[in-house]
Amino acid sequence: MMFFAARYFATLVLLIPCLSLAQVTVNGRAPLLRDKNIRLFKTDDYITERQILVAQTQLNDDKSFTISAPLHEMGVLSLMAGSVKNPFYAEPGKTYTIEIADESGAEMYFTEMPDTNAVFYQIGRFNYEYNYFTINNYEKFVTGTIREDAKKFIAQADSKYKHIQEPFFQQHKTYKLAELALSTRVMGQKKIYETYFKNKPILYHHPEYMNFFKSFYGGMMLNTINTSKNEKIKSIIRTGSGYDSLVVFVHELDFIKDYNLAELFIMQGLYELYYSGKYDKYKIESLLHECLASSKNAEIIKIAKNIIEVITRLKPGSPAPDFTGKDLEAQAVKLSSFFNKPIYLTFFDPHDPASIKEIPGIKNLYEKYKKDIYFISVCSTCTYGSLQDFMTQYGLKWTFLIIDTDTEANYDVFAYPSAFLLKKDGIFFRSPAELPSQNLEDYLYKVRR
Repeated sequence: MMFFAARYFATLVLLIPCLSLAQVTVNGRAPLLRDKNIRLFKTDDYITERQILVAQTQLNDDKSFTISAPLHEMGVLSLMAGSVKNPFYAEPGKTYTIEIADESGAEMYFTEMPDTNAVFYQIGRFNYEYNYFTINNYEKFVTGTIREDAKKFIAQADSKYKHIQEPFFQQHKTYKLAELALSTRVMGQKKIYETYFKNKPILYHHPEYMNFFKSFYGGMMLNTINTSKNEKIKSIIRTGSGYDSLVVFVHELDFIKDYNLAELFIMQGLYELYYSGKYDKYKIESLLHECLASSKNAEIIKIAKNIIEVITRLKPGSPAPDFTGKDLEAQAVKLSSFFNKPIYLTFFDPHDPASIKEIPGIKNLYEKYKKDIYFISVCSTCTYGSLQDFMTQYGLKWTFLIIDTDTEANYDVFAYPSAFLLKKDGIFFRSPAELPSQNLEDYLYKVRR
C-alpha cells in the first residue's frame, strides 16, 4: 500500500494535458525486495481499465533504482515492484523519491512531502474531506437520510474550492461531487444528464469523469433493450449485425442525444452484456468488429480493440496468457516453459478458506496424474516466507509461484480459488476449469489424449 504524508490520496486521478512531452522519474530504494524488476504502467482506457507497460528497469546492486517514462500530461502511473502494483500521481518533468520497505513491494512510501500549492496536494486535500464526509455519515447513507447533508456538502465544497483555477482540479471536483449527487439523489436522472453530460465534452482519459459515466450509464443498455419500445436495438444485439444503425438508435435515446456519447454508451453496454450471460457472446463480439470497421472515433476504436482482446483471450481454444512468476528461491519461472504437457493452473490465497478446502483434492490428483500433467499453483498475496510455511504445513510438492496482480487481471481472477486447464501446447482446454470438488478428474483424463 502506498502512503503520501497522511492518507489523503485515496482517489487517484489523471491530470491536465501539457503542451510538451517530458519525463517523469522515480528514484527509489528497496533494501528488502527480492524481485529485481521495477515497472511503470498506465491505463489505456477506462472501460476495460487495461494497463500498458510504459517503462521497466531492475534494482542496482545497492538496492536502488531509477525509472523514467515519457509523459505528455499529468496522470496516474502505477509502479510495480515485486508482486504489488501501487498507483500514484505523476506530473511531467517531476522526480519522485520512494522507499520500498518489504520483500513483496506492498509497503511503498514517498520520502518527500508534496508542494502544498500543487494541484497534486489540493486534490489530495479535497479527497480527504470528501472521504471524511462519507465515512462520518455512514449511517445516514445506509438509512437513506443523507440527501440534505450531501446537498449542503456539495455546495460548501463548490464554494471552498472555486478559487483554484486549475482546470483538471475543477473537473475532478465536479465529477466527484456529481457521483455524490447521483448516489444520494440530490439531483434526479434528467437533471444529472443535463448538468454533466448534455453538450459537454467527453473526457475519455479522466478517471473521475469515466467513473461517473459508468455509474450513471451502468446497466442502462440492459434496461434499454428489455423495454418493448426498443425492439430495434434489441434486434441488433441479438443478430450481431448493424453497428452503424445501433449508433443511430442509441443516439435517439433520452440521456444520450450525442453520437460520441452514444458510441461510448454502446462500448460500456456491450462490455456489460457480454458478461451478463443473457446475450450471445459471439454476436456481441461481431458488433465490436463492425465498430472497428466503421467508427470514425479513434478513442472508441481503441476501446473496442481492448474489449475484443479482453473477451477473447480466455476462451477455450485460445492461447493462455504467458507470465513469469517467482519460485521460493526468487528465480523467474515462465508458464510457457511447461508447454510440453497439460497444465492444471490454480490461483489461490493461503488464508482463503475456499482455497484451503481444495488443497487435499489437488494433492490427491497430483499424486495420480503428476507424470502426465503439470500442477502449478500461483499466489499474488504470498511472501516467500508465507508460501514456504504454507507448503510445509500441508506437505505440498508441486510447483508454486509468486505472481503479480497483473497476472490475475490477465486471467480475470475475481475470486479464490480459480482454475484453468491447458493443453500441452498452452491452449485453453477448460477456461475456467473445474476444481477438485467439481468433478475435475474427468477433464484431467480427457486432456491427456
